[in-house]
Amino acid sequence: MSGSRCLVSEWGNYLEKPPSSSCPCKMCWLLLCGILQACPTLGSVLLARRLPQQLTSPGYPEPYPRGRESSTSIVATEGFAVRLVFQDFDLEPSQDCEGDSVTISGSGMLPSRLCGPQGSPRDSPPGQKEFVSSGRSLQLTFRAHDSSQELPTHLHKGFLAVYQAVALSCEPLSQRSGVSEGTFTPGAMPSETQTYCQEPYYQATPAGTLSYPVQGTWADRQDRQEHPQCVPVCGRPVTPLAQHPETLGPSRAPLGSFPWQAFTVIHGRGGGALLGDRWILTAAHTIYPKDSASLGKNQSVDVFLGHTHIDEMLQLGNYPVRRVVVHPDYRQHESHNFDGDIALLELQHSVPLGPHLLPVCLPDTEAFYRSGLWGYVSGFGVEMGWITTELKYSRLPVAPREACEAWLRERERTEVFSDNMFCVEDKMQTSSVCQGDSGSVYVVWDGHAHRWVATGIVSWGVGCGKGYGFYTKVLNYVGWIKEVMGGRD
Repeated sequence: MSGSRCLVSEWGNYLEKPPSSSCPCKMCWLLLCGILQACPTLGSVLLARRLPQQLTSPGYPEPYPRGRESSTSIVATEGFAVRLVFQDFDLEPSQDCEGDSVTISGSGMLPSRLCGPQGSPRDSPPGQKEFVSSGRSLQLTFRAHDSSQELPTHLHKGFLAVYQAVALSCEPLSQRSGVSEGTFTPGAMPSETQTYCQEPYYQATPAGTLSYPVQGTWADRQDRQEHPQCVPVCGRPVTPLAQHPETLGPSRAPLGSFPWQAFTVIHGRGGGALLGDRWILTAAHTIYPKDSASLGKNQSVDVFLGHTHIDEMLQLGNYPVRRVVVHPDYRQHESHNFDGDIALLELQHSVPLGPHLLPVCLPDTEAFYRSGLWGYVSGFGVEMGWITTELKYSRLPVAPREACEAWLRERERTEVFSDNMFCVEDKMQTSSVCQGDSGSVYVVWDGHAHRWVATGIVSWGVGCGKGYGFYTKVLNYVGWIKEVMGGRD
């Protein structure tokens, strides 16, 4: 299963009129076009055509009247979708969208309700927000609540949107996330093909670039048209974590500071990190626990993303997993050997990136494993013997390999400490990494590229917060990660 569907293609493929089979009477077609063009604000159905057309709230740009509700359906011809772009959006603020609002809906898509800044889900107007229909139509419902008296301070002018028909092409969904091609720009020629990426979560990459999905791109295809693509931006939280060297012990993670953090429930709670917009990096032992009688073949895999509180994550819902890939070197029944403790979970659908959901980057140099380098580990693991519901993080340094080996010998530990692992010093009085943190990642700051890099995966340790923690060395598996994420099954 390749997980493909039909999505928007570039501007140059628009048709001037629908196929003859969709309208046997040419006169009927011309009459319908004339009516829709002459009376767009009075009709309940608008026809999306090749050239962008405007749709406004009543009276725009003057303040819109109170106590009015209108619904407009925008329909495209067979083989086309509808794109709608808000270019101006000025509605009276309302708490929880109880007042004035605009709702965008259509078959195969969840309704999106937009309102003034106070009630907006993102605490801001949609601005250049774009909507593309899954089928041939979109519906816009504008509601202006009634008021017992017309307030003189009501100066909100409503909205200005541009809609148009866009051709469909079938491409893998994972290749199109964040892409919005052919965006209408005032003053631009309609025939121009443009690429608008939802910054700062996506960025444009030049056509013909051959790279890997792990960095947000995909393998180049010879049979695809050459045009720029939108790819996820990794390792750059919108709410960056303030780096305080004096911070010791676990702290509550601010919302958006670790936007790649995943919460998994398989054989128990665990962690992971988002790569690109469709993959979760985690530890193999969260899927196939050591010394477990179960091989995990039929075990359910639940993945939650997008928040720092478990209750909020559960409300956002589980992200279904399409495929589980465990590294072939992992040996479940060798209890003292965590070599190859790495796995990838492919989600059924690409996730919508935003301020609270962004991928982390992969390492590309041994410099990230230098002894004494400080990094951060986050997770929903046990804290002080209690199960936590909030994401916590700790700041810990990479430890000298010799010190970790000597520490294991002193305690006569038999666990394998291979070259595919590294250790982190963890001598906090309070436990910083514990049960439930397995699979979460250890990140360090890449000062050259200005991004966070996942260098390690929480793998194993001796107790919680007692000496050293041992992590899967992600750098040694980057080739395998790219092969899995870039391949087809």
